[in-house]
Order: sequence, then structure tokens, then C-alpha cells
Amino acid sequence: MRLTSKARSLLAGAAALGLLALAWSPAPARAEDKPMTIAFVSGPLNDSFFPPLYQGAQDAAKALGVRLHYIPIDEADIEATSARTMQVAIAQKPDAIVVGDFVTSVVDPYIKQAVAAGIPVYVNQSGQDQWKADGAFGFVGQQGPEVGRVAAERLAGAGAKDILCVINVPGNPYLQAICKGLAEKVQQLGIKSSNLELPTADSTDQAKVSRDIGAYLQSHKSIDGVFTENAAVGTAATAAVDAAGLGGKVHVATMEISRIALEQIQNGKIDFLVNEQPYLDGYFGVVFAAFYAKFGLAPVGVVATGPSIVDKTNIAKILKVFDTYPNVIGSK
Repeated sequence: MRLTSKARSLLAGAAALGLLALAWSPAPARAEDKPMTIAFVSGPLNDSFFPPLYQGAQDAAKALGVRLHYIPIDEADIEATSARTMQVAIAQKPDAIVVGDFVTSVVDPYIKQAVAAGIPVYVNQSGQDQWKADGAFGFVGQQGPEVGRVAAERLAGAGAKDILCVINVPGNPYLQAICKGLAEKVQQLGIKSSNLELPTADSTDQAKVSRDIGAYLQSHKSIDGVFTENAAVGTAATAAVDAAGLGGKVHVATMEISRIALEQIQNGKIDFLVNEQPYLDGYFGVVFAAFYAKFGLAPVGVVATGPSIVDKTNIAKILKVFDTYPNVIGSK
């Protein structure tokens, strides 16, 4: 098949992410085919993780001719909005639902309800331990404990012996699983760790987050490593380290990618970033849901999109893609 110049451009830009699915076409459209509808329940676009996920979902929907309904939760009221967004998704009676199972105690019953109603569900980014029991047909994302283990190993390798793991959304089992994995690895390495769960009222205010982390550092003088689960929180952590006069003494690493976080890799304020590659979460979430709804085809089991590490060894490539293709690597 000969690709158009536009398709060749898309493939060239996506090659680093392995998005060959952009060239796929599930089947020739037929006159009797109705446009497929997919409801995608995930995070808010004011959180730096989710714009690339949303972009990936939009790109996949456009490539496949799918109608996409993106339904964001509110992280400041995560339990209540996790319930409401799933209720909305089910009420739309879509051909499939893709959902981030952020609060499993709330979302799991709705996944089961959707499946019982004949709506296939694909779990995305969070909920890696529950998707099969809930009746979903697959999972795409990264395993929380593995992220924590990788972060602990790399921080320890940099010399950290007492690592603080910062949870920015209280009650989110995925984020808690990451810190649990970090604690388990730390124990194996013979060093220490602790957790700081930010108050919900503070979690989206960088100044408050910085003060919270700074206060913890002041009261726990032995901490020489900080791992956060959000790029903005990572930036707040570097500010806290600087304010405490600990620059160069406390290693900082974070999940997610932002322009500031990439710059801080370059200037040495952040050691590394753990990139789940959320564009892939969104893109493959829509592709797999569409293929399953139409053909009954899906990858078997878990599709891992991370943990992928960004540090000084690959920062030049990441920055080039970040600047050339908006919302593929991360948001501004």
C-alpha cells in the first residue's frame, strides 16, 4: 500500500514511540457501518500527565473514524467524580468504554455494571490489579510497583540512602502502589524510605506543595532522595530542596514530563523522569477498544507503556520530539 505524504509524515514523527497503528485501517468502510462511539473516562487536562493521553486518544479516533467522548474526572473530588463519570459513560451506551481505574473501590462496580450491560471495557493507566476480575478485556499502562522499584534502584545508585516518596492524590491506589514498590526495593537494598501524602487541599497548589515537602525535609534531616508522582510536584520538590539549602545534597526524580521538568534534567536539579508514555495509553486505549468492539480482537493481557526513563542520556531526543510534536511527549 502506498502511503500519502501526510501519512508518511505522521509515521515518521511517531516512529520513536512505535505508533505504527497510525497506518492501520481496521476494514474498508461500508455503507451500513455506523460510526463507532467510545467513551474514555480519565484524568483532567490541567494535570500534565493527561494532555498527551488525550492527544493520543484523539489521534487514534481520527485515524479510525471513531467518535470519542472524553469524560474527565476531578482530582480534587476523585471518589465522587469517578462514580459520576462512569455513570455518564454507561448512560451514553457507547460501543466500548476505556477507563482509568483510579479508585478501584468506586470504579470496579461500574466496570462490572458496564460489562453486564454488554459494553466492553478496557482499563487504562490505573487498575492493573483489578481489570481481569472486573471483566475488562485488557489493560494498557504501567505496573505501579515496578515504577517504584525502578525509581528506588536509580536513586540508590545515585547515592540516596533515605528516600521520600510523595503521593499527590490521596486515596489513589495506583500512586500508593508505586510508593509501596519503592519501599519494597529500598528494603532489599538495605536503605530507608518514607511516604508523604499531600493534603487534598494542597495537592494542586505548587506553593503549598513546596512548603509541605520543605517542612518534611526540615523535620527529617536524613532524607537525601525525593521521588514524586507528578511533574508539577517534582518541580515543587526542587524548589523545596533549594529553599532548604540542600541543592546538590538531595536527589530528586519524578514521574511525568513537562517543559520545566525537562529543563531541570538539563541543569541537574532532577536526576531522571519516569515516563509512562501517556500518548500510548490514549492511542492504544482507543485502538484496542475499537478493534475489540468491532472484531473481538485484542492483545492478550497487559500492554506495558512504562516505566520508560528520561535522563541526560536521551534528553536531546526527548526535547526534539517535545518541541516538534505538541502533546506527544508531554504538555507545556
